[in-house]
Amino acid sequence: MRTKRFRIFIAVCLATLSRGIAPSAAQTPRPNLLLISSDDHRWDFLGVAGNPKIHTPALDRLAARGVYFRHATTPVSQCHPVRATLLTGLAAHQHGAVSNHHSTLTAGQPSPLEKLATLPGLLQAAGYRTLLVGKWHLDLEPWRAGFTDVASWIPGSIADYQDPEIARGKTRDLVKVTGNTQKLLADDAIHFLEDPSLRERPFFLWLAFTAPHIPLEPNSPESRALYAGKTSADLLPPGFPKGIPTNDFLHYSEAVSDLDAQVARVVAALERSGLATNTTILFLGDNGHLMGDRGIGAEGVKGKIVPYEGSVRVPMILAGPGVAAKMSDLAASSLDVPPTLLALAGVSVPQNWPGRNLLGAESALDDAFLEWADEVDDRWQPFRAVRTSGAGRSHKLIVWKDPKKPLELYDLIADPAEAKNLATQPEALKLRADLMMRLKRWLDRTEDSARGWGTIQALK
Repeated sequence: MRTKRFRIFIAVCLATLSRGIAPSAAQTPRPNLLLISSDDHRWDFLGVAGNPKIHTPALDRLAARGVYFRHATTPVSQCHPVRATLLTGLAAHQHGAVSNHHSTLTAGQPSPLEKLATLPGLLQAAGYRTLLVGKWHLDLEPWRAGFTDVASWIPGSIADYQDPEIARGKTRDLVKVTGNTQKLLADDAIHFLEDPSLRERPFFLWLAFTAPHIPLEPNSPESRALYAGKTSADLLPPGFPKGIPTNDFLHYSEAVSDLDAQVARVVAALERSGLATNTTILFLGDNGHLMGDRGIGAEGVKGKIVPYEGSVRVPMILAGPGVAAKMSDLAASSLDVPPTLLALAGVSVPQNWPGRNLLGAESALDDAFLEWADEVDDRWQPFRAVRTSGAGRSHKLIVWKDPKKPLELYDLIADPAEAKNLATQPEALKLRADLMMRLKRWLDRTEDSARGWGTIQALK
């Protein structure tokens, strides 16, 4: 009897020591996740992108301590479709919210996002508190898309930069709020971060700024002072063609710097609260803007929805505990954001999500795929494109649905302005065939109806 008691005593002691030395996986804290998005943000409007004219110290610091994806792209360069991609992890032709005009086309019908798995929904099911602040621009209400908390949010596509009309909480009713829009959104995010209850479980916060989308102004006095005496011509980013009509680069630059200042405030709040040591930040632009390049977007919002670099390239930075600092040439995409965040949280990624974990793929050469919808908005021509990056090479092949529009193939290293179409050059035929194979493989994998286009079927 005494021997049996002794054995039990020894077993209990060993178990206690084991728990003290090697905590279980369940005891390991899961990271908090902060997704910060900007709006219509060109890839080259960051200092770290090689633009000495733009003031973005906070984002440059974030890039310096994390991974800066300098060739990141968005699969669809328009607000509504790419936000649906960030929500659902699917390409536009998979989730169905294919353009900003989708709501008009499906009036009275349920959102195509209604029955899909969502990033916040999967995180919520895994025990995360999920928070939304900022621009939404989707049909499906955020509280029905997996968000446990909704603060100030913008249901539509545009908000004034000063004294905006925004929704508060779980309603689409708009109220006029006094103040600078970017600061108001940052204030709400900071309020969440300073809430002691936020430490009870891991959180996912999507903070979606509206800058530098139109109306571009009015911006803060501090931001205006940064560019005092400058003109739009003075603020052209490196490589931008000169002597053409452009959009308002002056107020665009001010808006980017205002955005940067608010990112600085949010990061400072993370540090003050002690949350920074266990929070991973992913910053990206939803899409770019040509701003007049190629004759597109010199006025208004029509500076995107085409497969050219100023439209589809976006800033993207990933920083947090355990993320090594480096510049990456990976063909990163907005499609990769949801699987990356799920992987960081230790949550299984749905098998039909075509993106990949950016950290797991960091050393791999891969492709990014671009699209515009079929028969949705006749102002823009449907296309599919593949863009490679890494290992000292970067090319783009563009295939239009319209057979009258020629194939386009560019060497983005030798020809970053996409001025020389190589598609019919004999020396580029092998490269064209390789890119076409990659594109067709993607269309098959994601069951894209564009497989049926005559322009696709005719190519080998």
